[in-house]
Amino acid sequence: MNIKLGMKKPITLVIGGGLAGLAAAGTLSKQGQKVVLIESKGKIGGRAASFVDLASGDLIDNCQHVSMKCCTNLQYFCEEIGISHYIKDEPNMFWRTPDGKTSLFKGIRLPAPFHFAKSFLGAHFLNWNEKIRLGLGMGLLRLTKAEEDAPFLEWLANHFQSQRCIDRFWAPVLISALNTPMEKVGLHYARKVFVDVFWKNSKAYELGLPMVPLSRLYGEEVISWLKKAGVDIRLGNAVKKVGLKSDSTWEVILDNSETIEADNLLLAVPFQRVVDLLGPLAKLDPSIGMLQGLRTAPITSVHLWFDRPITDLPHVVLLDSIGQWLFSRGKNEKGEYYYQVVISSSAELLKGGNDAVLQAVMAELPSFFKDADEAQLIRGRVVSEKQATFESSYGVDEFRPLQTTQIKGLYLAGDYTQTGWPATMEGAVRSGYLAAERILENKGIRVRCLQPDLS
Repeated sequence: MNIKLGMKKPITLVIGGGLAGLAAAGTLSKQGQKVVLIESKGKIGGRAASFVDLASGDLIDNCQHVSMKCCTNLQYFCEEIGISHYIKDEPNMFWRTPDGKTSLFKGIRLPAPFHFAKSFLGAHFLNWNEKIRLGLGMGLLRLTKAEEDAPFLEWLANHFQSQRCIDRFWAPVLISALNTPMEKVGLHYARKVFVDVFWKNSKAYELGLPMVPLSRLYGEEVISWLKKAGVDIRLGNAVKKVGLKSDSTWEVILDNSETIEADNLLLAVPFQRVVDLLGPLAKLDPSIGMLQGLRTAPITSVHLWFDRPITDLPHVVLLDSIGQWLFSRGKNEKGEYYYQVVISSSAELLKGGNDAVLQAVMAELPSFFKDADEAQLIRGRVVSEKQATFESSYGVDEFRPLQTTQIKGLYLAGDYTQTGWPATMEGAVRSGYLAAERILENKGIRVRCLQPDLS
């Protein structure tokens, strides 16, 4: 079957139903473009996914996803679709050490960065010498140029930061935000994280926590919104082959033998699949070949069900710990108390196997939460997204392509493209909006899709 769509309107074929593809498809359709969205899975959301845990019957996420107020494009995306009410604003951040002591980080009514002065000065896990060093380091980091890059550990060593400052402040923030080992983190994106979260706006740090599983958040309501916008959605259809015809028309063959022709092709798939999908065509643009320079890192989630609560806090930053965060996911219908410990950049830890990871996390919890010592673990499960994100290492932007390519009618979207952000949900949505802008611009339509940053 051969289908030639779009005799009256330009056609854009979007391959990939993650956040990047969804953002691009919706934006293009709203601007009067005919859009077909193809997703090989039977659901949308990409890596923001959930699955049914057969033992509990719970719908659990691959990994806890967290946004912040500085993620303006993700926030706009959710508000536009009408799913933002599923995300809870959380102005409090709790930092806990293995002795069970907790410090609250919460902004006060002062302009950034002084809104954190009270919390920072009262932080129990830093001594006064370390607080002075960190304050000086943060100020010097702010003064660096945005385009500067270097190994960040070297920068820290040259700017008065002790190992304990790194272990108790810089590393917990950056490993969680960038999913990158500290020895690989680059200055450019380390600066991005701290400037955007701590310096630009007093609300930027506030968390957004999904109150429903990710497949529910990015589920039927998103599909319904896209359809109302005019997007033709094909779920459960894998792309078998991509080709470029002599008349500059893209031809995509699906696994059901259906052929779709389009003026524009937007690949919104993981970067590892781009070259495979394009085949020999990938050689027409050197930037596509540079993708092989990107390195990925896993994120591991340890899902725990107890017979009683181990903490009344909604989430906790864990210091001097294997895991960086613990999230409380509430009480299920069986009366079990469900928690999730998130371990970013977990490649080394996973070498010991899932059982060892579970045992290591369980061994640490009683020191952080005294009630964990008496609580009975009903069930534990370790889930790892093996290629969760690319690493935001020194010089990584060399390997990140633009949304436009040197191949006529071919565009790219994904958090790996040049977005100005590291690998995040915000970066994915930004890439979709940027790709949509370029496609529309090529049609003579100049529209600003990207939302402004917090100022």
